[in-house]
This record gives sequence, C-alpha cells and structure tokens, in this order.
Amino acid sequence: MNKQETLKRIESLRKEILQRNYEYFVLDESHVTEAVRDSLKRELIALESQFPEFITPDSPTQRVGSALSGRFTKIKHKNKRWSLSDVFDADELKAWEQRAIKVLGGESKEKVEFLTELKLDGLNITLWYEKGALTRAITRGNGQEGEDVTHTIRTIKNLPLKLFKDVDLEVSGEVIFPKKSFEKLEGFANARNAAAGTVRQLDPQVAAERDLQMLCYSLGENNLENKPNSQAEALEALKALGLPVNSNYEVHQSVEASIKYLEKWQKDRDELPYEIDGVVFKVNSREQQELLGFTAKSPRFATAYKFPAEQTTTVLQDITIQIGRTGAATPVAELKPVTVAGSTVSRATLHNEDEINRKDVRIGDTVVIQKAGDVIPEVVEVIQNLRPENAKKYIFPTDCEMCGTEYIRPEGEAVRRCPNRNCPGRKREAFSHFVARAAMDIDSLGERLVDQLIEFGFVHDFADFFILTKEQMLELPLFKDKRADKVLAAISARRRVPAARFLFALGIRFIGEQSAKILTEFLAENSDQENPSPATIKELLLSKKAEDFDQIEGFGARMIESLIEWITDQHHQDLLDKLTDVGLTLVWPELKQRIANIDAKTFIITGSLSKPRPEFKKIIENAGGKVSGSVSKKTDYALVGDDPGSKADKAKELGVKILSEQAFNELISA
Repeated sequence: MNKQETLKRIESLRKEILQRNYEYFVLDESHVTEAVRDSLKRELIALESQFPEFITPDSPTQRVGSALSGRFTKIKHKNKRWSLSDVFDADELKAWEQRAIKVLGGESKEKVEFLTELKLDGLNITLWYEKGALTRAITRGNGQEGEDVTHTIRTIKNLPLKLFKDVDLEVSGEVIFPKKSFEKLEGFANARNAAAGTVRQLDPQVAAERDLQMLCYSLGENNLENKPNSQAEALEALKALGLPVNSNYEVHQSVEASIKYLEKWQKDRDELPYEIDGVVFKVNSREQQELLGFTAKSPRFATAYKFPAEQTTTVLQDITIQIGRTGAATPVAELKPVTVAGSTVSRATLHNEDEINRKDVRIGDTVVIQKAGDVIPEVVEVIQNLRPENAKKYIFPTDCEMCGTEYIRPEGEAVRRCPNRNCPGRKREAFSHFVARAAMDIDSLGERLVDQLIEFGFVHDFADFFILTKEQMLELPLFKDKRADKVLAAISARRRVPAARFLFALGIRFIGEQSAKILTEFLAENSDQENPSPATIKELLLSKKAEDFDQIEGFGARMIESLIEWITDQHHQDLLDKLTDVGLTLVWPELKQRIANIDAKTFIITGSLSKPRPEFKKIIENAGGKVSGSVSKKTDYALVGDDPGSKADKAKELGVKILSEQAFNELISA
C-alpha cells in the first residue's frame, strides 16, 4: 500500500473498531468474536507504528497515555454539578411528586411524566466532547470544579474516544467496577472505592489493566441538531452517538405507577452485573425540568430513592468521646470490626447521651450497626437477649477528657459541649476543617501534620498557618527542606481564595458549604469593595441585623442566631482582623446583573415564543427575577406567547400583568 492507501485503511479500521465496540459495549451484542476485534486493533497498531504521523488522539490505540507527574489539575465545570436530594420511603417519594406537580401548576393541562432509572454506585464523571472527540473528563469535585482525570477515563473500553457525529456536548455519567472484575481485585473495601481509586491513579496504565466501565445518564450543553425534549429522548440520543447508557429505565405517568419498578430492582439488585444503591426519579420533560429549577442544594426535578441501609451485628467493645470543632461531645461506639455495606466498620456514632440511655447501650452488648452509602455508621439497636452478665452501663463524663473543662448542655439541646475554645480536641477538628478540600483546600496539610503543629505550639488559630516559617517546619519530625518548602508553598497559594470557601472554612455552626455560598452572595451584593478581606466580612456581618439575614433564602432562625452569636464574639472579630493582617484576601462571586423592573419579581411563561422557554427563564433569573410554574396572587408578570395554555386565563382572572414578547423585551431594556 502507498501512503494514501494506508491512510484510507487506517481510517476504515478506526471506523470498524468504533462500530464493533459500540455493538459490544453499548448494544450488548456482537456480530464478531473478541478475537476478530483484537485482530483489527493489532492491524491498526501496526499501521500507526509504521506511519505515526497518522495517529490521532481519538484513535482506539490511544486510550493509554503517559503517567502524570504530580497533582491533578482542577477544572471549572461549565455548569454546576448538583447532588440529588434523597428519599427513603414511598411517602417521601409521593411528597416529592406532589411538590413538583404543584410548582408546575397543580391542576394545569400540562401532563407530568416520570422517568425512573437505576442509581449506580460509582464515581460521577463529566465528559466534554468537541467535534465528536473526547477532550476532557472531570470528577464532580465540589460541584463548581473537579479534577481532570482524562488520562484514566480514556482507558475505559466501553467509552468512545470519538462519537458517531462531530458534535460538541457535555455529558455526565457514572464510572463503575463490574462485580466480577471487582472480585478479582484486592485492596479495596467495595466496588465504588475501587472505581474512585482507579480513576485517580496518576499512571493510566493501572486503569487500563482494570475493567472499568462507564454509563452515561445526563446530557448537558450541546449543539445537537435535534434537541431532545425529554430525559428518555436524551438517553436515546446519547446511545445513538455511541455512548453507553443504562437501558434499564422506564417512563410512567405517576410515581405510584413507578413503585413496581422500584420494588423489582430492590429485590433483584443482586442479579445486576454492577452495584446499585437506589433508584433515581426524574421529571421526564426537559422543559418542565427547566421550570422546576433548583433549590440551594439540589434539583427539584429529580430525587434519589435510597434502598434501606444495610445492617449487621457486632460487639460493642468500648465507648469513647470525640470532640468536634464546635465543642460537641459525640459518643462513639468502638466495635469489633465487621463488614457492612461493603466497608469494614470498627466505629459507629451513638449520637448523644440521650440516645445511649434511650437504647440502653452498654459496653459488651451485641448491637445492630447500620450504614448507608457515605453516611457515618450508627448503632440502631441493642439485642437485649444477647447481653452478657458483665455488660457495663456507660456513665457520660462530666468533664472534657481532652482539656478537663466541665461540659455544658444548653437548654433544649441533646448534646454536651466543651466550651473551651483552646481545647486540643476542638482545635484539631477546627484546624482540619479549615484546611480541608471543601474549605481553604490547603494541599499537604493533613490531620497528622495539623496535630504536630498544635503539639509543637506553632499554630494557635487559623492565621498562624500563614506565618509559619521554614525553621519551624524543620523542627518537626522527618521534615527536610523539600517537604517544608512544599507545605509552605501550598499555604502561600491559598492567600487569595473565594469568599464562600473562606466563610465555610471558619466553621460557623449550622453554616454549611451551600449556606456559605448563599451568604457570600448576600454580602457581596451589600459591599462596594472589589477586593474584600476577612475584615470586610467582619464589618458586613456586624452591620446586619437578624431581620436582614432573614431575607436570605434558606436561612432559618437557628442559622441566623448562630451567625450573630459567632460574629458578636470579640475573639472571632480579632481573628478576622488577624487573618487580614497576615495578607489573606478574598474573591467575591460573580453577581447577577439585576434590572430594577425585574429584580424580585415573579414571572410565569406560557405559549410559543421566539426562543425556548429556558432561555427566557435564564434572562429573568440573571436580572434578579424568578420564574414559577404556576400562577398565584404573588405572580407579577405573565409572559404570554402564541397559543397560550390555561395559565394565561388564570393570570387574567387574578389581574396579573400580561406581557407579549415585545413588551418583555422593552421591560428588560428600560
């Protein structure tokens, strides 16, 4: 063959291998033997070796690249990756359904269908394809940004490096470890851990030697010519492009009709070749999904039904106390190690003193342990008939074992707390939280090193991390120049961080990761400083009253009370000033460009418009407005297109201002 003929042969081989892989991995059928597929691939390898200039990144031979030299690169997601809300019984599931129907207009003419699919127990990954070629694979991370693991994801044999069409798209799915392959692997507690551990290997050769698979289920940004109108159509579109999807899904007219699907897979889950831990319910219509939108934490249009937690029995050998960053003294059951939900468990929470007494838990008891997914294992029951004669009743200590300070138990609370902010136990947990990945994300500062820094007296508060010296680091056991430089460089790299991360890192009680983001947006809108500091946060928080915080969506009385209590403590004010003095600066989030005519106004959209409804919804929300799925007295405007539904009639009845598309455009331009 001449060079041109060789190129044609190479292109034909790639196309044929892509088709055969699609039949085998996606359609679960094969018209040729594995030996034939291997033969085609060997020929392609030989030709590409002879003419390396013809090698392309999407060739089936290029799945395994070279090893990475160090830490994974962080990539910002194009769109936020949300976690699903959980439900645990049929009543909670039906309540979710009713909330969705209510938002979509209750008794409106718009039918609501539900798609049910298996909840895969693996690692969530988002893929980017550009002109049909796989260009990026990113872990979910914190939802805003994840780690680039393209080098290992490319090795997954059922995942095409090149789609059947030259399209751009974003798609999410689950990387899973088939049960049979996992049984041959050693060193991992469960298949999910094995999948996650394999994906995060620096050397892709390790991943290539393991039988990872991926199933796709969520279509994101795309330039498909025919846009899917439903989740079911989206799955079929992905399949048609050559992507592997889970074919075990069904569409039903109600959640009630979906219960049989749930019950079937709860009973037959062991027959599947991979692990599942529940069933996902989604509103099928993509337009209705857009209208339902999101809460502060999760999409309203989907929820995950978690199968009942796995339980087992073991012996409770002792009870110890763990001090949290806010001083909470949590009793922990020290157990005879036992396997539950695929993991070895040797410790489980007992929650608080009242729970120990209510369950009559004693040292030496045989207890029932429960673990569900990533939830902390807990002791749910004592098997009284197996209680030995020498079982010892547990007396909750009155003083903190870490610092000797007497516990306090505020009225109305079940938890005892150590009030000493200098308690070593509190400090350890607070400092570990401050440097954690979801907070300040200071690489190289693990729990052991934090313990040593406390023990040597080098850190007394968060600000002290930023004034550590190389001389101090070299005093620590096993520390040499290179390691000291690495830790100090990691700390220095976090002197400028997003304000939301910083607020979460402070460890204010009841202010979680998502609440910190919402609070940051509120503060940013009330600030005229482009480059805020921790002192800016102090001033803004002190300038607000409880009624101001009450305006923040999702902020309840308990969160507001905790926030005010924290910022009015002089110690915390001094800490924020000190963090400013050591050079810490913050970054505000990008704010919505609010338009006075639309800000805080509620819209409904009905009828056919020049653009899809989601685009109008985005315009309204970016201007500070809100789009509802139903009409009420609180609705300010109805954007009405051609052939509107019953919403337009109801809007007129309630006296809601009706806007044509032209009038809407004039409103946002005014």
